[in-house]
Order: sequence, then structure tokens, then C-alpha cells
Amino acid sequence: MGRSHRSALRQAGIDSIGALAALPGDTKIPGMQAGTVAKLSAQARLQAHQRQTGEGRIERLEAVPGRGFARLPQPDEGDMFFDMEGDPLFEGGLEYLFGLVALDQGEDRFHAFWAHDRENEKIAFEQAIDFMTARLARHPLAHIYHYASYEETALKRLAMYHGTREQEVDDLLRGDRLVDLYKVVAEAIRTSEPRYSIKNMEAFYLPGGRQGAVKTAGDSIVIYERWRRVGGDALLAEIADYNEIDCRSTRLCRDWLLSLRPNDAPWFTGRTLAPADPVKVAAREEADERTRQLAQALIAAEEAPWRRLLVDLLEFHRREAKPSWWAMFARQEMDADALLDDAECLADLQPHPTLRPWADKKSVVYPFTFPPQDFKMKVGDKPLRSGTLEPAGEIMSLDEDAGMIELKLGPSRSTIEPGTALIPEGPVGDKVLRAAVHRYAQSVAIGEKRYAAVTAILRRERPKLAVRASGQAIVPEGMDATDGAIEALSLLDDSYLLVQGPPGAGKTYTSAEAIVALLAAGKRIGVASNSHKAINNLLKDVEAKTSARGLRYRGMKKSSREDQILGSDGWIDDVVGGSGSGVSPHHQLVAGTAWLFAREDLDSALDYLFVDEAGQVSLANIIAMGTAARNIVLVGDQMQLSQPIKGTHPGGSGRSALEHLLEGHATVPTDQGVFLPISRRMHPDLCGFISSAVYEGRLEAEATTTRQCINVDVAADPAALAATGLRFVEVDHDGRTQRSPEEAERLAITYRALLGTSWTDRHGERHEIGTQDILVVSPYNMQVELLRRTLPEGARVGTVDKFQGQEAPVVLISMATSSGDDLPRNIEFLYSRNRLNVAISRARCLAVIFANARLLEIPCSTIAQMELVDGLCWAKQFANKQRNETRTSVAIRSVTGLPANPTAK
Repeated sequence: MGRSHRSALRQAGIDSIGALAALPGDTKIPGMQAGTVAKLSAQARLQAHQRQTGEGRIERLEAVPGRGFARLPQPDEGDMFFDMEGDPLFEGGLEYLFGLVALDQGEDRFHAFWAHDRENEKIAFEQAIDFMTARLARHPLAHIYHYASYEETALKRLAMYHGTREQEVDDLLRGDRLVDLYKVVAEAIRTSEPRYSIKNMEAFYLPGGRQGAVKTAGDSIVIYERWRRVGGDALLAEIADYNEIDCRSTRLCRDWLLSLRPNDAPWFTGRTLAPADPVKVAAREEADERTRQLAQALIAAEEAPWRRLLVDLLEFHRREAKPSWWAMFARQEMDADALLDDAECLADLQPHPTLRPWADKKSVVYPFTFPPQDFKMKVGDKPLRSGTLEPAGEIMSLDEDAGMIELKLGPSRSTIEPGTALIPEGPVGDKVLRAAVHRYAQSVAIGEKRYAAVTAILRRERPKLAVRASGQAIVPEGMDATDGAIEALSLLDDSYLLVQGPPGAGKTYTSAEAIVALLAAGKRIGVASNSHKAINNLLKDVEAKTSARGLRYRGMKKSSREDQILGSDGWIDDVVGGSGSGVSPHHQLVAGTAWLFAREDLDSALDYLFVDEAGQVSLANIIAMGTAARNIVLVGDQMQLSQPIKGTHPGGSGRSALEHLLEGHATVPTDQGVFLPISRRMHPDLCGFISSAVYEGRLEAEATTTRQCINVDVAADPAALAATGLRFVEVDHDGRTQRSPEEAERLAITYRALLGTSWTDRHGERHEIGTQDILVVSPYNMQVELLRRTLPEGARVGTVDKFQGQEAPVVLISMATSSGDDLPRNIEFLYSRNRLNVAISRARCLAVIFANARLLEIPCSTIAQMELVDGLCWAKQFANKQRNETRTSVAIRSVTGLPANPTAK
């Protein structure tokens, strides 16, 4: 039972196992689905029986096709039983023991593969995989049994991280050779045990209990850490005994489940895979061999760290695509409840009760309804059907509040069955990106200097400027940062420049000014980013500046879909779709994503490539795009939202270009790039926190921002309201993970107190505060949906990702989670310094954080986690200091007769 369920039950007056067990099957509990209540009540009855009688009980659940016992394959003498031990205290985590039990000459034999450092982790992983694949080759009907998801997840991660045995792991997954017995237990039976771990299930098939010194996974970590400090074979022997018992217990668990299996239950046979196309197999093997030879050539020429990094980057795109493919096939196996809980999906579509399908040219648009759920899909997406992986058409409209979606299907597509779930399609094709990275690597391997700017980035060289000595400040002391950036770019000599733009510091303005100046100098410019929105935003500024100066050039913007176009009536034309680039020699400005600039027909075609939001662009994509230009301009801020990475990548190959170049620095060094030091958005009371907590004290508020303030009676909500600055409002709740009604209700009080008041802008002008003037931010989509229903119509509510690049006089932030025990993800997500930076810095005058105080008391296991939690603690301390100073100021003014709010007019 999750903490959110416990909280809902307590609020309904159900505070014991006995009370839950006594609930009628049709009881309704606010905040819980009826089916969940029934399941928990049945579970409670079994546990109550065991408490009262000491007797353990098992109930078989109703069979569901493809679930439960139907996941069990027929036993085979080649079957293996697998368990791993890992050390989370080792930096980055270490998988130090791969254990397998397998039948050998009529007896079960334990096989152990050990690793005590990163290099040997790779070797042990390879040995374990080789053992599995060799045995499966001898026993084609055998399977590998494990309990819970740890082993499968670890194998995927290790294959990607070490760049080895990837095909073998893929074959294990595609061939359904891994059997998770936890899924069988959870879907097939209900027991009187309070948990469904393998240790709990042993009560039914290992009545004598476990033998050995090590009893739990936690014990094994403690003993392994002790061994790392003092050594001793006896300690490792204790861990080996524990792992062997786990493997043997997995076999006993399988045999026990077979004894419970109904005679009429079908055997699991796995997916029927089409025979591999020999032509495709040969092509893949040939490509793999070329990659291997290229990697060897790169290292043979010079054993340098940057070349080792380049070798790791050769397979970046393939590693990055794998989790999407794995997730797609995993979702095909998910049940309805799991799909409903998966925010990447949209589950349980039902035909609309009143609207009928209608024709749209040769296609048909189908309206559906769906129940409340957390999801990320949007208009324009082309999802798949979960059960069959068939295309589900294109999303034409999506109304979250009404729970309605419209899907357009072509004439060759079958209608969508009721109850269908939509899942994301597979990863976008990356062939052109991989080819560009290999093209660059091949050039390096043969000693060419064609792509000097890309090489300078990989080598972390300082930018090369004509008539400037290396190591000098990019912007001379006393010069305006924008003017300095433009001058430096004009001197860039087959190199790169980094322009770091903190919130409100004018990176778009600076980029546009630089592009206009370079166009005027006759240079050919490229504009790229991960998102079309960012590209279009910069292009509109460029067109506005050229129009104001009476200048006109020839430009083009390449888009894949109509909803991505620039759509201006200026000199930059839109090119939509098509297999070609759409670029002509006459175009002086070319804009698009990495897929455009990685094309071989654009190789070395540009003088400058501007990459906006470079903190969200992978280093591999910078290489791919960089083949198009002599000079590369990286514009962004690694302290705001980072790149979305799905794969596990070795060394530094998973970093963004900015992370790679800055190596942990919060701000760019003066001899490496340009730091835009003036925020024209935030009042000094907000900028002061952001500067000190995020930007090493280098960010300052522009002078006129001191005029900005909220003109409000602070007494209406003294804990949250202020004219300017940061506030931290504690809200008590329990068991909340991604949705807190308590915070939503408390935030709504502040929201309504602000509506109808006014704010003063940097020019001294007053404006009434409406819904457009308050941004409401939460890390979770579930809380976003709750806030939308709680706040007045028109409220601007969203996640941090949605509001990057936007601003408002006031920002209200809801953290939603109750405590460290309730974290739905990891510490790194909720406490991200980058996300906190983006959320607070959307505000011009006032930012208010609503959070449970227990979030400040979360236990941490690493120094990095402590630093993250400290960011939120710092925010509270800063807010309290400002609040106390305001109270002191108000008290002084009341004594002297001055107005309490000095900004009021």
C-alpha cells in the first residue's frame, strides 16, 4: 500500500488492518478507485487472518490472459536462476556480484562473477552474459528467472554504459528469455504476507527460514563496504553465500508457483519473432565492424582523453534510442492499471457517448473520452496502440479538462477498440545524426583539420580569436557584454564561443544582434536548437531587428510539420517536410534542428552556427550539427533546464556541450565565453537569491527593476505576500506524492488575494493583476491538473518545462510531495537546483514556494544529494531573512508614521 492510499484511508477514518478488512467490497473512498479499495480490503483480510491464527494463506486471483501464471514457461533443464548484488555507496554505484544457479550433471551449481572496480564490472558483466548466452545456445527452450526488475534494469544499463554485449542483451529481451517471478506473484496470487518481496514469499516454500550470516540486501551492502575497508576472504564468502541462497530461493519460488499453477493455464511461449532479415543482419554487422575499426584508429593515433570521448560518442545515438524501444515493448505487456499510471501514456480510451466520427478528406476523425490521469501527450503526436503497437493515428485535439481526445486515422487503419491505451511511438530516426558523427570521427582518424570548431569543443580549448592571445578575457574589462560578444564573434577563427545567458539577461537579444551584425558582414548563418519554438523565437527577433534597420536578406526555416513553422511575412521562408534540405546557395540564413545541419549536403556550408538552448543539446548532436559550420556559437545556460537523456552513457558522452565545456562550473570563465551579467527581469530581492545560490554572485539586477513591486495589503496573507522578494510557506500534509490538495487550497488563498491588486513595472507604470500576471508552477502534472481545477478559469498553470522562457510579476510554486518517504522519483528531480532556478526566476517581483517542511529533513546518501536539498533549505532561509527584515521595516515605519508599504502610491 502506498502512502497516498494510507493517507486517503486515514482521512476516511480507516486506521487499522482490522478496519480495512471489515470494509464491504463496494465501499467508496475519496481519492481512491473502487477497484483499489476492494483489492486492499481483500489483502487486509488475509493479513488479519494470519495475525489472529498464525496461519499463512494464499488466494489465486482471477486469470487474465497473458498475466500471472500465463507468464510461466515450461521448465527446462537449461533454466538459470539469477540474482545480483550492488553497492550504492560506490561512486556512481557498482554491480559487484553476478550470481547464477544452473543445473550441472544433475545438481544445481552456483556460478559467481565478481567485480570490485569499474573496469572489472565490465569484465564480470561480459562473463555473466557470455555464460547465459552460451547456455541458451545449448538449451534453446531455457529461460533466466529473477525476482523483481533490478536484474533486467541493471543489464540494460551496464550494456549501454560499458558499450559491450548490447546485442546479446537485446536478444535476451526480444526473445523473452528473462522471466520476472515478481510479476507472476503480483498478478496470480494474493497472500497473507504484508509485502511481496521474495523474502516474504519464502514463508510458503522455505518454512525453515534462511541460513547464513547475511539476511538482507542491506546487510550485504554493510558487509561489502566493510570488506572494501579491511579486506578478508571470509567477508566475501558471507556475501557469496547470501547471493547463492537468493539464486536458489528464486528456483524454489519458481517451483512453488508451478505447484500453484492451474492445470488449464497456458504456458508462456514468448513473442513470435520474425526471422532476421539476412541482408539487414549483414548490413548491421558490417556497420558494427566499421565502427569498431574507426574506434581503434582513433585511439591508435593518439591515446588522448578527448579521443576516448569521441569513441564513446560514436554509439551515443544508438544507446539513446534503446530505452525508447525497450519501453515501447514493455508497455505492450502492461495491464490497464499500469498504463493508467504511466504519464507517457493515455489510457482507457472510450468512444464518445454523443459525438460521432466524421470524415476529414480521405481520413476519419474519431472522438474518444478518457478518465483523469497524468499524461504528456499533445496535439500533433502520432502514438501507437499499446496492445498491438499499430499506429493510432494523429492527435487532432486534446481537452484535459473535458477528458476528450480526437484521433485522425487514415483509410487503411482499423478503428480503435474501447479500452485502448495510447503509448509513445518509437524514437525518431537518427541515421543522419550518426552518419555525421562518424564523418567527423573519420576525418579526425585520418588527420584532417576540417572541423576545427568541433575539435576545439571536444578538447575544451579556449576560443580562438584573431588578433587576440589565448587566455585573454573574451569581453575586455569595462565593455558591455553584448558589444563584447559581437566583437568576439567577428574575430572568431575556426573556433567556438559560449554565451551564457541567465534568466532575463537577454540571450535572445544578444544572439539576434550578433546574427544581424554577421549578416551585414556577409557571413552565412545557421540557427539551430532542440525545439522549433526556440528557433522561431530567435528568428522573429532577427527579422524585427533587420526590419527596423531597413535590411532584408534571404533565409529559410525547415520544419517537419505545419505546427512548427515560423509563419512570418518577413524574409525568412518556411519549408515544410520533404526529403531534401530545402536549402539553396542563395540562402544567407538557414534554420532548423540537428537533423538539418547534420546532412552531408550542408557539410562546411556555413560561416557560423548559432545553437540556442545549448544546455539542452547533447554533445553528440553538437558534433553532428557542427560539421556544417566553420564557427560554432553555443548560447544557453547549463544552470537552467538540462537536456533530456534516456540512455546510460560511458564517460562524459552523455553530457550536453555546455556541461562538457564547463566541467561543473556554474558560470563560464571570462577567457572561455561571455557571461551576460545583468537580469532585466528580476527585482534585486529575487535576483539576489538566484545570483548567490546559482550564479556564483555574478548576476545583478538592472537598475530600473528596483521600481518593480506588488502593490498589495500584506496583511491579507502575511505568510505569503510581500511587495518583492522570496517567500516560503509551510503546508502540512501526509502521504502526498505528486498531488497535494492541501497545497492547492493554500496556494489558492494567496492567488485570490493577489487578483485585482496591482503591480508596478520597471518604468513606474501600474497594472492590475489578472490571471495572466501570475504563473503557478509544480514539478508534477498531477498537481498541475489539481491546481487548474482549484484556481480561477484562465490561470496559467504548468510544469517548469512549460514556462521556461516566460515571465510574470508573480510566481507561485507548489512542491506537492509530503516528505522524503513519498518521493515518486529521485531526489535529483524534485530538488533539482536547475528547476528551482527556472521556477523562481520566472518572477519579476515576487516568488512564493509552498512546501511541506519535512522536505527539508530528507536523508541523503551522497554529498551531491546534500547540495541539492541545501538549495531548498537556502531558499527558505533567504525567504525568512527577507520576511524578518520586512517586519522590522514595517515596525520602524509604524513608529515613525511612514506608510507600511513604501512602494505604494
